[in-house]
Amino acid sequence: MNKIPTEQLVHIGVVVKNAEQSAKKFARMYGIAEWAVKEHTADNLTDASTHGSTTPQHYLTATGQAQTDMGPVTFRLIEPRGGWTTYQEFLLTKGEGIHNICTSVIDAAEMDKLQTWLETEGVGIAQQATLADGVREVTLDTKDVLGGFYIQLMVSADGQSSSAADETWQLGNEILESGPQLPLGTFQMHFGVVVNELMPRVADWSRLFGLADWNFMNWHDGPGSLENPEYMGKPVDHAYFTTMAEFNPLLAFEIIQPTFGPSHYKENYRNIVGEGIHHMNASLFPDEETWKGIAAKNAKLGAPVVMGGGIGGGFANFYYLDTAADLGYVTEIIHPGPNWDKGPGGIQPAMSATMG
Repeated sequence: MNKIPTEQLVHIGVVVKNAEQSAKKFARMYGIAEWAVKEHTADNLTDASTHGSTTPQHYLTATGQAQTDMGPVTFRLIEPRGGWTTYQEFLLTKGEGIHNICTSVIDAAEMDKLQTWLETEGVGIAQQATLADGVREVTLDTKDVLGGFYIQLMVSADGQSSSAADETWQLGNEILESGPQLPLGTFQMHFGVVVNELMPRVADWSRLFGLADWNFMNWHDGPGSLENPEYMGKPVDHAYFTTMAEFNPLLAFEIIQPTFGPSHYKENYRNIVGEGIHHMNASLFPDEETWKGIAAKNAKLGAPVVMGGGIGGGFANFYYLDTAADLGYVTEIIHPGPNWDKGPGGIQPAMSATMG
């Protein structure tokens, strides 16, 4: 079956205004002390093109890893510095945030076959270049079909995604004495993608990733669904229509259409920048006091809770921390409810569908 490969979470590509300043914020948030830095210029990039046009590109990347119980998670901060890139376009039109998710390292033959198939599906290459180490960086033009972000692939003969850095930033002194501001507990990775209309996006996800079976949830204020929902510190009556695409333990996406009432998805994100990755679900904390303590700590440090509540008749509790100013996206943190052990299977979907 033809599909975009999703075997890995190679890196999370975050476009930023200033990579060094953002790396300091990521160090404080996640405890990432060491950053591998590379400057990519027209002199050390070959075969560079953006939207099919040959063009000089210039950007700096800083790459660091956060440690989790599921293994390391790699963040790649991208600072546009010149030329024509989708990184610069993203920064100008959406601001700082998650530009791409790199989902696999493949070889050239695989990329050629994939590119031929994607062209029949109406998906081209938004940006590409061969880096100084010979790795080809390919950004698929998925922004409009998936919901405001790109899928990136690294094309490498030896399966490696990068080589030695130009320099290393040691930022351990940015980490708080009390530890990371956002400790990554039991890792529960997914990315929350806010879209205008769910079903057309799901049709595209289905054909591009080979996903057939979908469960859809209509989350709303009421027993068994959203319990005591809050938005910006006050009770709220709102609803959102969602589904999940799960690929591997480190890579899943919740696709979200806000449908009723005010929500952070709509008022604070979609209505401002359009479709895109609104949040990253980072951690699960079984201890309620720890879960509440992280919210209190972050509120004091400028990242208050902006939305939250209970879900699924006691299955879990959640809140979103407003980390967008520091990280470029909001952070979701989960606490198991009294019925956690019954599993999510006890939550009845609003509808199910087989597509394709």
